[in-house]
Amino acid sequence: MRRLLLTMAVLGGLGLAGAGAVVGLGLYNVSAQVGHLPGVSWVLHTTFRNSVRLRAPSMEDAPDLSDSDLIALGAGHYATACAMCHGTPATPRSATAQAMVPEPPAIAEAVEHWQPNELHWIVENGVKMTGMPAWPATGRGDEVWAVVAWLLAVQQNRAPVPPVDTSGADYCRTCHESPGGPVPRLDILAPAYIAAQLELYRTGSRPSGIMAQAASVVPRESFADLAAELGAKAADVAPDLPLTGEGAELASRGTRKVPACLSCHGDDRSKGPRLAGQPSPYLATQLRLWRDGTYTHDRLMVAAARDLSDADIEALSRYFGAQGE
Repeated sequence: MRRLLLTMAVLGGLGLAGAGAVVGLGLYNVSAQVGHLPGVSWVLHTTFRNSVRLRAPSMEDAPDLSDSDLIALGAGHYATACAMCHGTPATPRSATAQAMVPEPPAIAEAVEHWQPNELHWIVENGVKMTGMPAWPATGRGDEVWAVVAWLLAVQQNRAPVPPVDTSGADYCRTCHESPGGPVPRLDILAPAYIAAQLELYRTGSRPSGIMAQAASVVPRESFADLAAELGAKAADVAPDLPLTGEGAELASRGTRKVPACLSCHGDDRSKGPRLAGQPSPYLATQLRLWRDGTYTHDRLMVAAARDLSDADIEALSRYFGAQGE
């Protein structure tokens, strides 16, 4: 037994010495032109597939992935964040992308054998040693479903073409000009507020993978001009909100420390963004992000949303959102 242990110790020492030589002397060729040793790609890919299947989230909290608004939002994000490596159903990958090791597959091939929850895990977490990045904002798995919705449309050969012009206001309008549930209307927001939010998205103070990416493709010095163009109608008179009902009562309720919703988001829009007319699903998502601690960049909103129940959030989002329906 003693001889066996000694032999194992010697072999282990030799193995460590060999590994040290490979690392310390640069003996392993890391050139992408050489590729992996035989069998390594199979081991890595099999590990990848099994790891994703083990960790993929439940589908219980998934939204309606056939929603055209959600699919369009995913297409807009894909255009600037993903197409450079995976191409689109209508455009091939670049020669540079095809020279990567491992090679990022064309998008139709990439999504072919995955379930929606597995695609969600891959997009949110990324994959080590592949060049596939994680989602740009932590705690925003809700946003990832938009990309998944577009990827499922790719699987089913019904995906809308991602926008080609990805600069300036035209790119913003691909999601915000005819907004649905996932995104806000910009035409009723003050330009100063829009510019301030772009800066928060740029720095990550307001976490959003979609908007962090969108803000990164716009020069910071053009935020004010872009906001002025997108918020040009913000001076319009806000619609009258109902004075009675559950939502009205909640929106009018405040304390000495926490003002009522309407005191900041009512007729005087200088204190906060206009909520009347925004899509109800968007408002509900934003309130949950405040309540659950994902958003922390405004102390009054943190305090105002902290104790809201799911029922409160639904009532408030319906109250403000009814004006835009």
